[in-house]
Amino acid sequence: MTTERIDYFVQKYSEQYENVEIKRYYGAELNPEIFVNELVANSLFNEHKIIIIHQMEQIEKKVWTEYIFPHLEKISDDMLVIFEGLSIKTKPVGYEVETVQDAENLFRKIYQKSWKKNLTARDIYEISKFLKTNPYEFSVVIGVIERHLENLVMQKAISQQTFLNKLQNLLEIDFKLKSGRISNEPGWELLLLRLLDVSS
Repeated sequence: MTTERIDYFVQKYSEQYENVEIKRYYGAELNPEIFVNELVANSLFNEHKIIIIHQMEQIEKKVWTEYIFPHLEKISDDMLVIFEGLSIKTKPVGYEVETVQDAENLFRKIYQKSWKKNLTARDIYEISKFLKTNPYEFSVVIGVIERHLENLVMQKAISQQTFLNKLQNLLEIDFKLKSGRISNEPGWELLLLRLLDVSS
């Protein structure tokens, strides 16, 4: 997955240099002026910096052409900038783009988990990794868990009442995520453990 690839670059860069500062941004809430300042500003405490921008498909073409590309050419050798996402809204000229995994396959992989009789700790881990690169796709995961619960009750692995109770809790989590009462940043998925019997 893309997270593993990013972790690889971060580890290699951190092994090469000491005092590395790591910052993360998300395309859906990226402020282009703040981001540009981040690119050109020197760190007070760290000699080297890694900037990771997730959800680059959420960044508008104008932001790419007017803010990002012109300043990427000026960044120092002490900085590593990584963009990650499902797609990009403008063609990057002069930059190498690495395709790690097809987005449709990634979504399919997560969806297929809904057909398993039992979601294991490994499944929850993979869902968590998915959310780290797609933190606003919580509706996809909610749908996966809902289908999983439906399968359990159809297979008579849980009672109808247990299903209704778990479904009610799931819908409450969904509502709180959409209303902002629960942050949709990575970490919220731990609430799902209360709904699932997860084996180690």
